[in-house]
Amino acid sequence: MNGKLSNIGKWVFGALTLVTVILAVIYYLDLSNEGHINMILNWGYILIVLGVVAALISAVAAAMVKGVNIKKILVAVCAIVVIAVVAFLMAKGSFGVEYATGEHVYSGKTHGLVEWGLNFFYVTLGVSIITILYSVIRSGK
Repeated sequence: MNGKLSNIGKWVFGALTLVTVILAVIYYLDLSNEGHINMILNWGYILIVLGVVAALISAVAAAMVKGVNIKKILVAVCAIVVIAVVAFLMAKGSFGVEYATGEHVYSGKTHGLVEWGLNFFYVTLGVSIITILYSVIRSGK
């Protein structure tokens, strides 16, 4: 069964790669048509959704095979929520207040969400680096 799933994954990855290459060639052969830009963006959105769905299905399948530890799942979900709240509070535009940088005035909502996403990434990166260093020091190797 595992070999069949592996082969299915390879074929799906190959098909998605082929579609991406074809769309990229179409885009680069005709740059004047703005519809191609929307086509590439929509394909990117589809790939993101497929990636998130695949990650969720993979996590659920692994939990079913290995068994579920509710305590660890709750700790992980709480950590993600805390990181999201900290990142939101760090964002300048998180409260919908307009802010200026140089000559530009930015609306708080859109730029706040972008800044929240970047802050979420930065905080997660920092936490992961600290976790890696802690695990290396703790293992003593």
